[in-house]
Amino acid sequence: MIIGKILKPQGIRGELKIKPQVDEQNFLNLKSVVIDGKVHTIQSASARDGFVYAFFEEVKDRNDAETLRDKDIIAPQEDLLPLKEDQYYVDDLIGCEVVTEEEEKLGKVVDVLNFGASDILTIKDGSEETMCPFLSKVFLTVDAQNKKIVVNKKRFLEVTQSED
Repeated sequence: MIIGKILKPQGIRGELKIKPQVDEQNFLNLKSVVIDGKVHTIQSASARDGFVYAFFEEVKDRNDAETLRDKDIIAPQEDLLPLKEDQYYVDDLIGCEVVTEEEEKLGKVVDVLNFGASDILTIKDGSEETMCPFLSKVFLTVDAQNKKIVVNKKRFLEVTQSED
């Protein structure tokens, strides 16, 4: 599962700045990850200001680090810390059918974005895409195992439709 994206090298010694897609604590507990199909051993990692900064044994300097810019970081889900109640991995949400309380189908989750305040779910129905903040007042239940999310239709429409 994708747990983060390498943003850029940090400094000249090969440290990497990472945008995590899971709780930062996961990086601090992992021993290794996969980047671009190759196993990378974590030498050290720290979390600051919503980012993870990590050194990998296989990355010797800034030049090595530069080759990993914009790459995804992958780790097996079983190596990650257990989730708290009402937390989900992005991979668990992708593909979920989104329905109203009356079982009206609104589409499927095709992407999860985060610009800081909250996650934004991209829901696709045919050729139409809707973006909606992942808020508890909108999203009533998430059954990731059965790939089904129930929303409050009124609140969903309030946050997804703009008046012209």
